[in-house]
Amino acid sequence: MLSLHYPIAWWLPGFGFLVLVATGSLIPAGGVITGFEHADKIVHAFSYFILMIWFTGLYAKGEGKKIALFLIFFGILLEFIQARLPYRFFDPFDLIANAIGIFFGLFLSNIALGGWCKRVEILMENHD
Repeated sequence: MLSLHYPIAWWLPGFGFLVLVATGSLIPAGGVITGFEHADKIVHAFSYFILMIWFTGLYAKGEGKKIALFLIFFGILLEFIQARLPYRFFDPFDLIANAIGIFFGLFLSNIALGGWCKRVEILMENHD
């Protein structure tokens, strides 16, 4: 983890995002976006993209692959839990959508956004 002045302030929203994604994955499905048959795949990709960008902001660039693996396994775990619920089901296309979001987030983190939390803290210090 980067040497941050406010690590808890950065970790709490990240943990909240994980809880939000898990909750959204495990509660009974109710059309998030209507009018598009596979809209939930966009939600999956976007959610995992945000998770990837958030957590790569907390770590040095080289840690992105570990974060990506964690998020892939997190998504797989949620899909297997969904398979056990009477009102949800396992959908391999959700895993593909998750992976697209993760890999796009990893790409952006590697070229520009990795460690963004530290840069925000420096900007905040310079602003004072």
